[in-house]
Amino acid sequence: MIQRISPTELQYQPFEDNDIINAFKWLRSFISDKEWLDRKVKIEKEISITFLNHPPVIDIRKGTLIAIQKDQIGWYLYLVYTLIYEPYRYDYFQGARIIPIFKRIGMNLDLVKSIGGINKKVRDMLKKRTSEADAILFEILIALLWVRNGWNVNMIEEGKAGKTPDFKASKDGEVCQIECKRQKKTADYTYIETAKRQTMISHISELLVQYNVLLDIKFHIELVSLPDTYLKDILKDLIPKIKCPGKLLSNKEVDIDVCFVDIKAIQKHLNKHYLKNNSPHLIELIANKPIDNLGFTCGINGNFCYIGEGEANNVFVSEIYNAFGVQCLCDAEEAIQAKARDIKSQIYSAIKQFDSDSNGIIHIGMETFDGPDVEKERARKIMNTLGQVDTMNSNLRWVYFHFFQSYSRSYQEWIIDETSDVATAYVDPISPLQKTFLIVPEDSDTIENASHWNRQLP
Repeated sequence: MIQRISPTELQYQPFEDNDIINAFKWLRSFISDKEWLDRKVKIEKEISITFLNHPPVIDIRKGTLIAIQKDQIGWYLYLVYTLIYEPYRYDYFQGARIIPIFKRIGMNLDLVKSIGGINKKVRDMLKKRTSEADAILFEILIALLWVRNGWNVNMIEEGKAGKTPDFKASKDGEVCQIECKRQKKTADYTYIETAKRQTMISHISELLVQYNVLLDIKFHIELVSLPDTYLKDILKDLIPKIKCPGKLLSNKEVDIDVCFVDIKAIQKHLNKHYLKNNSPHLIELIANKPIDNLGFTCGINGNFCYIGEGEANNVFVSEIYNAFGVQCLCDAEEAIQAKARDIKSQIYSAIKQFDSDSNGIIHIGMETFDGPDVEKERARKIMNTLGQVDTMNSNLRWVYFHFFQSYSRSYQEWIIDETSDVATAYVDPISPLQKTFLIVPEDSDTIENASHWNRQLP
């Protein structure tokens, strides 16, 4: 039977970020206390199935709790709620995507409330369109951006007049119509590749954990083209013979480097502190370095405990015996092409939303989880698509691109990087927006003439 420990033993400090607290309370106010409690209980029941047996293999790329989609906004509220009130249940990796959005909304809550039609938009998100939180929150951030630039903004109610843009903005007699397009977090190909990688690792995980092995694998061909037992077939006889770190294998299909998990260092930390399962701190200790968005899978043998009541993402590690980690990257051209999603469908879909009365503006939001090689190829595709847009026969004037990357560290719950870019039809010489960052404050440390995915992350 797993030990259960009171949260007071972890001595969490009270959460004091009023921007995040105020944003949470405002969004939460659109549903009753009873409805929130019912949704919270349903979410905890669903994730308890995952955490009841504290799965020994962790994959931060896929995310342990990614399955909650029907009530996506409820799940996002739950993430913020746990950060504020029950931090021992907080999911660091998924929370890092959401908390910065709540931070920005809270920073400018009065401006958000000034947006025409915002209350109905939020109510629809919380009650009718619960699976569309990513798209609607992006739309709210875009509307807030225009307000921050001095424009008056009014949301357009859907379904009243056929296809329409998301909102209109006016200033000094000028009117712009704005359409927001938010790409899915990750390409479908990435999920397929992740599932394949997990299957391949599962065939050899017991051997890896037995010898406390850390593998750094770079595939040169698509993972989906390989048999499920590929890693087992090439490593089962090599792993027991490893004596020191270094190059383990190199051929036209794969390069593999090997080193070892420092079990003593992890246990030394555990002698003084509990470590949350599937947390940045635990994973950093296993990998002996910060882990970002490249595919990383790890697993441990040890003793676990629950913090607080129930089994909803509150599993902690109290003792460790063995551990392994596998970091994977695929540089095959076919994989890069599949992950580098174009914006053609978003552009042409948005153009159809515009009427002929005013300038059309498109905002496209994308997350950059697949690394520099993929983003370089995506940039090439985007430039090619923009070159094919017929601006002479449409009123499309500007396209703004918003790129995000979020991650978490042992010393910081969330970190957000943002890059913005713009394309113009060269009809209007001056951009209607001087401020272009949605989330990152204008006075923060940003990089000039470069993109965040091209710099080394902390």
